[in-house]
Amino acid sequence: MTSQQREPIVDLGDGGPGRRLVAVEYLVASLITASVALLPGWTGVHDGVILTIAVSGLLSGAGLLLVPAWPLLSHRAALVGAAVTTSVGVYAADGSPAVGVFVALYCATAAHIPFLRSVRGMLAATALPFLLLPTALLASGHPGQVAGWLAVLPATTVLPVLGVRSLLSLAARRARRDGGSELLNRRGLFESCAEQLQASEGLAGQATVSVAHFDDLRDLRLALGPAAAEEVIAECARRAADLPGAVVARIDQDSLAVVRPAELDGSGEATSTCRAEGRVLLDVLREHVVLSGDGPGQGLTVRPDVSIGVACAPQHGREVEELLALADVAAVRAAGDQEHVAVAEGEAAFDADALRLHAELPAAVEAGQLRVHYQRLVAAGTGRTVGVEALVRWQHPERGLLGPGAFIPLAERSQAIVGLTYWVLRTAAAQCAAWRADGHDVGMSVNVSPVVLADPALLNAVRRAIAENHLGDGVLTLEVTESALLGDPEGAGAVLADLRAAGARISLDDFGTGYTSLTMLRQLEVDELKIDRCFVAAAAQVPADTAIVRALVDLAHRLSMEVVAEGVEDASTADLIHALGADVLQGFHFARPVPAADVFPSAPVGSGAPSATEPVPAPRGADEEERVQLAHTVLRSARSSAEVLSSITALAAAVSGTQFASFNVVTEEHVHLLAPHGHETALAPRDGTPCAWTVQQHDVLHLDPSTDGRGAGGSASRAGIQHYVGAPVIDAAGRVLGVLCAYDRGLLPSSDLQRSQLQLLADVVADHLAGIDVADRLDGARNMLRAVAELDDGHHRVPGPDRVVATFATAVHELLRPDHSLVVHPAPSGAGPWQLLEHRGDVDPHLLTRVGFDLTGRSAVARSIATGRPVWVPDAATSSLEESDLTRHLGAAAILTVPVTTGHGGVSHVLVAVWRDPQHELDPVLRTTAVAIAGRAARELTAPVADSATPVHAAG
Repeated sequence: MTSQQREPIVDLGDGGPGRRLVAVEYLVASLITASVALLPGWTGVHDGVILTIAVSGLLSGAGLLLVPAWPLLSHRAALVGAAVTTSVGVYAADGSPAVGVFVALYCATAAHIPFLRSVRGMLAATALPFLLLPTALLASGHPGQVAGWLAVLPATTVLPVLGVRSLLSLAARRARRDGGSELLNRRGLFESCAEQLQASEGLAGQATVSVAHFDDLRDLRLALGPAAAEEVIAECARRAADLPGAVVARIDQDSLAVVRPAELDGSGEATSTCRAEGRVLLDVLREHVVLSGDGPGQGLTVRPDVSIGVACAPQHGREVEELLALADVAAVRAAGDQEHVAVAEGEAAFDADALRLHAELPAAVEAGQLRVHYQRLVAAGTGRTVGVEALVRWQHPERGLLGPGAFIPLAERSQAIVGLTYWVLRTAAAQCAAWRADGHDVGMSVNVSPVVLADPALLNAVRRAIAENHLGDGVLTLEVTESALLGDPEGAGAVLADLRAAGARISLDDFGTGYTSLTMLRQLEVDELKIDRCFVAAAAQVPADTAIVRALVDLAHRLSMEVVAEGVEDASTADLIHALGADVLQGFHFARPVPAADVFPSAPVGSGAPSATEPVPAPRGADEEERVQLAHTVLRSARSSAEVLSSITALAAAVSGTQFASFNVVTEEHVHLLAPHGHETALAPRDGTPCAWTVQQHDVLHLDPSTDGRGAGGSASRAGIQHYVGAPVIDAAGRVLGVLCAYDRGLLPSSDLQRSQLQLLADVVADHLAGIDVADRLDGARNMLRAVAELDDGHHRVPGPDRVVATFATAVHELLRPDHSLVVHPAPSGAGPWQLLEHRGDVDPHLLTRVGFDLTGRSAVARSIATGRPVWVPDAATSSLEESDLTRHLGAAAILTVPVTTGHGGVSHVLVAVWRDPQHELDPVLRTTAVAIAGRAARELTAPVADSATPVHAAG
């Protein structure tokens, strides 16, 4: 709905002429009727009937004027009565010229017709005289006059109806429109938006009301005249009206109001939604306007100075007038704000309902009324689920499921948010551990407000959540907003450093909407930068936002941060943000926040017992038809790929330590087993086959088909398979092409490293099916697997840590394929710079002696040693990290450091992968696999005996 839409028909049923006007009409019509009977010259009329009509009209008119209790007939009854009475007068005129007087009196009746409520009623009332007039003429014995008077009748009925209707519509339009610009005025805005805002219920019915003050129009009006100012505000209103769903009104001389539907972001906070809406509107209104009208400003370019205030329905109210007042106050504050955007404050948080909810919140936590919903985060390009964000909801016993906007804002103004956050932290950490135990290699993100960040108990709460649920380093991510850092940047920075040391990742949430300086960003220990949805959602339509996203991605990568883009609502935005370099995507295009049971498809409750006849069918997605068509295309193209696929399935079996492997393609009712390794089966039913479930969940799946409901009773279970692990083969568009599966008749473990390697091989299959030459990658995979196999059992043959480190270096070097790989370790004295232990790649050993690894500097190695995490530097020349020695002596342009963490979080070795050319991106699967290999090396360095896990044997 926009302000440029066609004007709706105005309902005038509740208005219409008042008592006095109707009384005057009765009196005038009665006097004219009486004159027909009393004045000479009217021959052949029935005077008595006409006088009776006149007297009754005079009495009605006088009664309406003099007696307050005199009834005023409804429009419909008055219209019928007047038409019948006038027709009786036609009959009494008995064919004399007096008939013309009564035909003319139909005008008085017609003037009331536009006040009827319905079009049908207006048509019926207009047509009534066309039925009554011929009846009266025929009854009086003058059929010859019927045609003539019917030809005259439209002038006294239809034309008055149309005329009055037009006048009333014009009056109503003028009442709803600004006289100078023809924009909706305040009354018009209220009428246009009242129904929309009254329907604002829950997350699906959000709306924002924005007020834009043009701070410089007064000066422009004085300098160039009123016409220039009117042209500026008219052009700005036109641009605002082009925003999706916008209703635009001019509420005073220098202000516009804009109402738009909106939806809360993943955090559920109205404040971020309002601020995002204000920024969008500000960008639109501050574009340059070229004056085109006649006058002294013709051809001049003007850039309006605008301040925006925003309120959100229903959080700040449901009445348009109330929301407009709040936004107007916020706009005044925005004039002194650096961003020129302000959000309505306080009023919504302290209404009676919110205070009541706030009082009930602690008891609700104890009573178990809170719920945590989870929204999936996916890897850009592959669509693989890499994490979930925990978002709290309240299952209120009386009000139903409440979003966070209903109770979080007030909770954040008190200590109630502390207990609530710790409950969410415990719940989310336990759920993450359960998912990981089921084979879902995902992380968990939890929001931390400024109040909680300042709470001294936060650090211990995070430590307990990680330790009690056996979450590894970097599995738990704490999301903090820019505002949490502004009050005490140094203190907040120290807290973040302690949280990272405890094993949590730190994400800077809603980045771009606050005031974090680049200096502060450079100094903070942050792992992840989350670009605010206001930039992401508009990037596909607004070039400026595209440039902002590209710049933020580049900035984050140069600061060795991972980039998450929230607010991805459609496929085109997902493709664009991926092309701009974001690592992880979040938004309704991939998943909405849902209960834990709905995050990953699973068998129904109680289906764990095997059934020989009733396997649980895998769900079929909304895009099942399109997916099946793609599967048949893959089958056709894979016929010429038997040799390559056979090599990959052999490697998959070696990676997983299984007897069998295959590349499976799922069609309508069957699973096609391509390039099977260890068996000759080529076709199986879809239902009861675990890989059909893998297709649906877009993630690595590990289960026992003999007991899990997703495989029990199916072909795999009947064949005696007890171990299954499958990795989806996903193309660049995020579509699942098939599943790379490894399986065995024995119960086998499945480590993080094995799952990472299987996913890596699945990516090789995707590249091969896309026509990319994968020969070098297969050779590298074989070499990497050989090294990992040595790493598993190498200390049986060659004791000592040197062999472990050497095989670790070989495995990661073959995996990443950099120009050089260096392994450094502490000096024997335990103090001073670290020293080079191993290197791979063609490099002059003399140059290596010049490279230092000082722990006190801001190098990637120093950061990995301090945090125990990998550090990625895509372009060393522009990075905030200082890599002078590597750049000067080895020509390093891109660097990845992979620490080997042993004992209680201590780092024993760091592998430094060096590329001579800048790298736009590094496949997350490669990075994950390198970290997993480092973890395997750490276990070998600390274990006195062989690892109990099944050894991985390299495929030749």
